[in-house]
Amino acid sequence: MKNKKGFTLIELLCVISILAIVSVIASANVVKATNQNKEKLYCTKLEVIKDVAYTYGFKHEKELQNSSDFYEGYKSLKITINDLIKEGFLEEKDVLNPLDNSSLKDKEVIIYLKNSQIYTFIANSIC
Repeated sequence: MKNKKGFTLIELLCVISILAIVSVIASANVVKATNQNKEKLYCTKLEVIKDVAYTYGFKHEKELQNSSDFYEGYKSLKITINDLIKEGFLEEKDVLNPLDNSSLKDKEVIIYLKNSQIYTFIANSIC
């Protein structure tokens, strides 16, 4: 009787099928985690921009107090992120949207006075 060593074709196909299923599941989880991290980075960038806009508002407080624009009943300034770049508060490389690598330069930022305190608002749908 011959001693046969090795795997049968069916055994090899089963192993390859199992590996394919595992790799599909793993890659789907990697894509999901990557997208979640991009969303978190986007929200973090918006928070940084809001903080920078606060500094801008503090620097332009007299202009804010004399403003004729209102946001939710409070005196406000409407600026864009591009205005923050022009004044040197941000750099262009800091305002790329991590979700699609588009520029956030045209996004509107609202700086408003509420009870003599400066607040900022940026409209977004994720954070």
